[in-house]
Amino acid sequence: MQRTLSDDAVYVADSKLRCDHLLWGVVLAAAAGDVLLTLAGLSLCFTEANPVARAFLDVAGGVGLVGLKLAALAVLFGVYRTVRPLFRRAALVAFSTPQLVAVSHNWLLIAQHADSCL
Repeated sequence: MQRTLSDDAVYVADSKLRCDHLLWGVVLAAAAGDVLLTLAGLSLCFTEANPVARAFLDVAGGVGLVGLKLAALAVLFGVYRTVRPLFRRAALVAFSTPQLVAVSHNWLLIAQHADSCL
């Protein structure tokens, strides 16, 4: 597909550009929630199920997990700046959706099983 200046001009002039700010807020909140709830679960008695995240945790602890999340956010930012404007919001939604699922899952696990860890 050929990228035209008019497509980009319409996107920039679009008042829905604020939607990108909202989506970035969701991405950052979901990423922070995932890290915080993962660390909270680990401090109780849970283990990390993701082998990549577990490797980072084994090597550098919580700082490794934060570093991994920051690296993922940096890749997302690179994708966001590289792809056509029409696909930017899709990238943000695609990143935030599994994060929100992880936050929900971690929250549910902690709520249901935290008392058995103590």
